[in-house]
Amino acid sequence: MAGAPLSMAAVARKNIRRRPWRSFCLVLTVLLFAFFLYAGTVLSISLSGGARSTADRLGADVIVVPAGYDPHIDSIILSGKPSMFYLPKDILERLRDVEGIDRMSPQTFLATLHASCCSYPLQIVGVDYDSDFIVRPWLEATLGRGLKDGELIVGYRVNGEAGERLHFFGVDLPIAGRLEQTGMGFDSTVFVTRKTVTDLAKAAENIFKHPLANDGSLVSTVMVKLKPGYDSVKVAQEINRRFGDDDIFALFSKKFVNSIASSLTLVSWMIRGGIGLVWLLAVIVIALLFSVTMNERKGEIGVLRAVGASRGKILALALTEALLISFYGAVLGTSLGAAAAAVVSPAVSEALKLPFLLPSWRALILLGVASVTVSVLTGVLSALFSARRASRADIYDTLRGN
Repeated sequence: MAGAPLSMAAVARKNIRRRPWRSFCLVLTVLLFAFFLYAGTVLSISLSGGARSTADRLGADVIVVPAGYDPHIDSIILSGKPSMFYLPKDILERLRDVEGIDRMSPQTFLATLHASCCSYPLQIVGVDYDSDFIVRPWLEATLGRGLKDGELIVGYRVNGEAGERLHFFGVDLPIAGRLEQTGMGFDSTVFVTRKTVTDLAKAAENIFKHPLANDGSLVSTVMVKLKPGYDSVKVAQEINRRFGDDDIFALFSKKFVNSIASSLTLVSWMIRGGIGLVWLLAVIVIALLFSVTMNERKGEIGVLRAVGASRGKILALALTEALLISFYGAVLGTSLGAAAAAVVSPAVSEALKLPFLLPSWRALILLGVASVTVSVLTGVLSALFSARRASRADIYDTLRGN
């Protein structure tokens, strides 16, 4: 009984296996392109998402900190780096005389040495819930109510679920809720009321002396919302002019966001340039390797033509081989790119000092499908010229070439 005829895909797979080294090189080329395409795109989108999140979440027009500590507030917002610093006691009274200020909300910082939830220090932020306009909207969206004294809200990357308790300076506090991921330092921050942060500072007296334990009115930073029509740059300059000699410094949040945007633009162009270079190299390498392969197979192609295979069949066979090779490389490369994005993302965010917010799972899957599609098309189109030339060759010339 005659065996069933081989399908086009089966013949293509046999041809691929007959030249394992060259097939491996082709798969590797597509794999590298797919890897850089997916990982680079995810990195770029995550950085853009983090920048947007920062701009959306940072609702203050002006941020007031002690002079010389403006880099620290950057670190807290971007990476959640634990810091402790305090403004003069009468800071709120002084700022009330500044024209253009509509609302002010003080925050008090306390850094932990360690915590039961984590193997690293945490930033605790005490918010004045009545006046707060930065954190309060997230907290109410998470809790559906206000934040009470003696309880805490944890950032996305802090271990612990609602109802569990965390241990700080010998004090157990219940977790009231968890914030959604922001891509900012808030993901590694614990939020409490200012009374609670003062109580924790008193508890910390058993470990180290802390000024907040003796004076609960201390403020680390003041978030300022301006009245409509006032320029944040001019108001910040006015605060610095009036209070700069008293170690008070005001920065306008747009400067902070613009700095992030500037860094992001440079990184994004570097990523795009890298992807473009890898794409160009992939096209050249695939085209060259496929051209060499088709030249080596002139005799085989001539025999196929002699026994009745049409030019269309030859073209289809060559493109099927390119399709399979490209598909194998694209799937492997995209999978490795996804693994790299998941593992390396925190390190990249820390190294670049930029907010980092991964897309949703749905978006990541769609990006994966797009990466595979683009990589396969790149492989097939790169091989198209050589495949068409081989299919159009004269039967006599190809047989003679053999």
